[in-house]
Amino acid sequence: MALNKKEIEDLLNKEEIVFISTSKKDATPHIAPIWFVYHKGKIYFETDITTVKFQNIKRNKKVALCFGGKNTYIVEGTVKWWEEKDAPLPLRKMLWDKYKEAMDDSFINEKTRVFEVTPEKEMSWHYAPSWD
Repeated sequence: MALNKKEIEDLLNKEEIVFISTSKKDATPHIAPIWFVYHKGKIYFETDITTVKFQNIKRNKKVALCFGGKNTYIVEGTVKWWEEKDAPLPLRKMLWDKYKEAMDDSFINEKTRVFEVTPEKEMSWHYAPSWD
């Protein structure tokens, strides 16, 4: 059974880590855990331009994100990115608010880009609800 809108919102506001999937040049999948912020129906994250994620996204703006455990939400979408100074929201501040003492300003520097994922396809479900 699919998650309802409130369950999805709760999951996105509660989760600390999302797994992002991008595609390498040879179509090999690349999956990595990342920090994220959910804001006004979109998902935001940051990464450095030297990462495999960035190189993959630069080539192919389609990504998949997987949130949760027993309640799972998967988003496929297209990303756009900015330098931090041009981003449409104060992601650094939002990351500090969410991750508190785990956050460090060195995570965001001149090589960092801020990404916005616009969901295009969504899938969700209650996995093994009998566990509760």
